Amino acid sequence: MATKSPTKAPARAPESVQEYRMPKDVANWIDSASSRLAHLTSTVERLKEENAALRKANKVMETRMMGTSQE
Repeated sequence: MATKSPTKAPARAPESVQEYRMPKDVANWIDSASSRLAHLTSTVERLKEENAALRKANKVMETRMMGTSQE
């Protein structure tokens, strides 16, 4: 009976990671859109705070006008 000699499996070359490059126009558009989103998000937050302050001021003025104020 013939015996097989142990052979090593051929070493695989590491799979190369393929990198994709996007066109400069697309990258600029993404940067611009991100900037607009950040600006609009901060504007929404500022307007929410302003709205809350106006509601509070409205409540104070309402109680003053109705004559139920402690002042």
